[in-house]
Amino acid sequence: MVPAPSPVMLRRRTLTVVLLTMLCATVAAGLDLWSPAPYVQAEYQIRDVIARHGRTTPANSDLIFLAIDSDSVKLDPNLDLDGLFSSSAEEPRSRRALEIMGQGWPWNREIYALILERLLGAGANVVAFDCLFLTPAPGDSEFGAALDRFRSQVVIASNFVSPAQVDRSHPIPSSYNAPSETLIPSQATPDDRVGFTNFFVGENQVVRGAQFRVAFRGQENSTALHYSLSAQTASKAGRPESIPNDLAEHIIRFTGPPATFRPRPLFEIFVPEYWEHNYDSGKFLRGKTVVVGAEGKWQEDELATPFGAMPGAELHLNALNALWHGEFLKELSPLASASIALAAALLGTALCLLIRSPWLRLLALGAANGLAPVCALVAYNRAGLYLPSLAPLLALNSNVLLGLVSDFTFERIEKARLRSTLKTRDDFTQMIVHDLRSPLTVVSGYIEILKKKAAGRLTPTETGFINRAESGANNMREMITQLLDVSRLEAGAMPLRLEDHDLTEIARAAGDRFSPVLNERTLRFHAPAEPVVLSCDADVIRRVLENLINNAIKFTESKGTITVSVERHADTAALSVSDDGRGIPPDQHKRIFAKFGQVDGGGEHRHSTGLGLAFCGLAVEAHGGKIGVESEPGRGSTFWIKLPIGHSVAKKRPDVSAASGLVGQI
Repeated sequence: MVPAPSPVMLRRRTLTVVLLTMLCATVAAGLDLWSPAPYVQAEYQIRDVIARHGRTTPANSDLIFLAIDSDSVKLDPNLDLDGLFSSSAEEPRSRRALEIMGQGWPWNREIYALILERLLGAGANVVAFDCLFLTPAPGDSEFGAALDRFRSQVVIASNFVSPAQVDRSHPIPSSYNAPSETLIPSQATPDDRVGFTNFFVGENQVVRGAQFRVAFRGQENSTALHYSLSAQTASKAGRPESIPNDLAEHIIRFTGPPATFRPRPLFEIFVPEYWEHNYDSGKFLRGKTVVVGAEGKWQEDELATPFGAMPGAELHLNALNALWHGEFLKELSPLASASIALAAALLGTALCLLIRSPWLRLLALGAANGLAPVCALVAYNRAGLYLPSLAPLLALNSNVLLGLVSDFTFERIEKARLRSTLKTRDDFTQMIVHDLRSPLTVVSGYIEILKKKAAGRLTPTETGFINRAESGANNMREMITQLLDVSRLEAGAMPLRLEDHDLTEIARAAGDRFSPVLNERTLRFHAPAEPVVLSCDADVIRRVLENLINNAIKFTESKGTITVSVERHADTAALSVSDDGRGIPPDQHKRIFAKFGQVDGGGEHRHSTGLGLAFCGLAVEAHGGKIGVESEPGRGSTFWIKLPIGHSVAKKRPDVSAASGLVGQI
């Protein structure tokens, strides 16, 4: 966890996070506005995932796809038409259609007149041809006559006017180019039977929707008519209200994977058996809107969509279906997109300022990243809205990650300053301690001389003063020694004289020192029958125990009990010093082992240097052991030590009378 920064560092960190927020939001919004090709492709890939997993427009059962497929264009020219039509010899128009198909592609355009007669004669509502008639060809007269006959029920996805009279006026590149020639190159007036459809294709050549606007300009006016295969089909099918005024700017919602509108082979409508069984002799087509176009596979007439490759006719069916259902998708304005990027950056700021743990912050970032596509999917399904995806994610993630980098940078700066401060303090302490030793030696020497020279000539009160001075000098010497030992242990420079020692004897020697100062307190000692031998520095371990016992006596009331225990486990020796004093609050257990750390005892015992337990912890760790405390307020304290026994060999101790338990009162 990142340590709590200083107030100055906190202000600097907050200012840095705010600046990062502004930077990340600006860059993300700039990318969204500038829209470089890689950025757009990545955005479209995210949108494709949303489209594939989101809601689709239900397919209208009144839409029929009659496909010019490979079976239709490769019809066998040697087909036995007499045998095939033996049950229906009264259908010469069907026979003629199959003969034309058998002559190979491209067909004589008379076939399209026959298609209109068959479908509209069966009761179809509208027939839309997704076919391009770019140049004059055989059969145009028959086809033109059929167009004049069924004028109100036919739509053709090709322009019959001169290219000079066509203004496609599209804001987005089209996948189709304007034809170089038309059926009626000399005609200068608009022909309201036809339109010309362009597809809205993204940077990665995936169709996102259909662009419907085509302006037909007259010689004397600039009246613009908006036509397309889908829009004019909807109009002629009796649903003009489904066509919005700004149709060219809309993106359609697809009906799902390819072949949602099942392609039906075109030649089947001219085969009596198929016509009877698959179309119920034409009744199936009554009131239906039929789109006639290439299936796509036989001449690769397919375009990429979020759901996969679709033939152009199926794209028109999707567009028409979206018109009828009003299923259009919307995009946010540039200002709204920039606002969402800013909101995402602010969310990253909140994560940086409210969560100090880097791992928790990354976990929260992962949750936010996981929630983003859910929000985008809900907006897509319920409101038909494409939320910007890449810009907010870039703003959020870059802000959080850069915030982590800045936090670690500030942490390193803070730690460097702390190390510098601690080093200065330690150097200063070492200097003071070193300079105190010399005058303290002089003071102790003169006190000792005074005691020897003035012995017998001083009153008891004066002798007590000298003894107190000597005791104070000795206490100061011990504090200086302890401070030096702590510093050396921290630096790993304190030499340890490791030899095999009986831990029980070390503990007993430490306890013996406090016999004169116990007053009414009781010091109990527990040890096993066998000696607990381990490799250690006996003097250092004894001083550790003396510190613990001294603290126990200091915080134990009169008539209290202090217990020193020694135990042996498989490969560990355990020491513990227990008392029945006031106890230590749990929140201070770690603090008391720090250098200069003290228990907050309401002002009592504040004369302590706070070095004793720090020395104990460092000394035990230097022996490869562990130290800890178990304590609660009002229930006393137990300080425990665990030391590794290693390869030491235990020796018999013949003078021990009890195997374990209470040995005696010191």
